[in-house]
Amino acid sequence: MRIGLCTTDFSAPLPARELFRRISAMGYDAVQLAFASVSECGFRESPHIEIPESVSVSAIDAILKASSEFSLPIGAVNGTWNMAHGDEEVRLEGLKRLGPFLDAVAELGVKIVSLCSGTRSSYSLWSSDNRNIEIYAWNDMAESMKRACEDAEARDITLAIETEASNIIDTPEKARRIMDEVGSDKLKMILDGANLFHKGEAKKENVRPALDLAFRYFGRDIVLAHGKDIREGNGIDFCGTGFGIVDFPYMLEKLREIDYPGDMMLHGIFDEKDMVTCLQYMKSIM
Repeated sequence: MRIGLCTTDFSAPLPARELFRRISAMGYDAVQLAFASVSECGFRESPHIEIPESVSVSAIDAILKASSEFSLPIGAVNGTWNMAHGDEEVRLEGLKRLGPFLDAVAELGVKIVSLCSGTRSSYSLWSSDNRNIEIYAWNDMAESMKRACEDAEARDITLAIETEASNIIDTPEKARRIMDEVGSDKLKMILDGANLFHKGEAKKENVRPALDLAFRYFGRDIVLAHGKDIREGNGIDFCGTGFGIVDFPYMLEKLREIDYPGDMMLHGIFDEKDMVTCLQYMKSIM
C-alpha cells in the first residue's frame, strides 16, 4: 500500500516541479492531485466548483514531467463540485466541465477521480444545510451522479465519493443507496475514517463501530483510503494523521481483510512541518 499526500493540504499553488519535489523529499510514495495546487494550471477554485473548465497541454506536460522526475505517481485526482446545489446552473456547469476534465485526467494516466456528493448550501460545497435531507436535494444529486458516471464510463475512469457530515451522502447507508440507485461499476467509495462522524459523535468509543458500519455497507467498493484524523469532541475538528482518535491500525486491519489494493492518501494536515510526522506515524503502523 503506497502512502500518498493530498496536494490540497498545501496552502497555496506551487509550480508542478516544486510541488512534487517537496512531497518526494518528505518521503511520500504518491499524490492525490488537485489541479488548483499546480500554478501552471492557473486555476482558482470557486466555493461551488473545484474543477477547471480546461487544462492546458503545457500544464499536463509539467505535471507528467514532475511526476516522472521524482518517481511520484498520481493515484487520484480531485474532481469535486456541488452536485446538489439548489441552482441548476451550478450543477450543469459542473457536468459541462466534467468531460474535458476527465480527458485531462486520462492524459495523466490516472483512473480514479474523487467526487463530492454536494449540499444545498449556497455558501460552500463543504457546508451543511438543513435542506440536505429533502428528497429534492437527493434527486438533484442522484441525477448529477448518474450523468457523471456516463462520462466516466466512456473514459474508463472510476468516480469515488465519500461520506461527509455536511453533504447529502453523510452516512454509509446513504453511500450504499446511491451506488445501488446509480447502478454503475464506475461509482465507488473513498474510506475516510474522520468523515464517519457527525457533531457529537467524535468519541473514542464510537470509532471502531463507525468503521465496522462503513465496511459493512461499502467495504468491497473502496478504491481509495484517506488518512485524515479527527479530534475527540462535540464538534467536527479535523487534524493530521495520528493526532486524533481515528484507530488507524484497526482501519488498516479492516482494509487487509478485504484485500484492499489501493493507496492511503494522508489528508487534513495543512501544516507542512507535520507532514513528515504524520507520514512517519503511518509507516510505523503499517
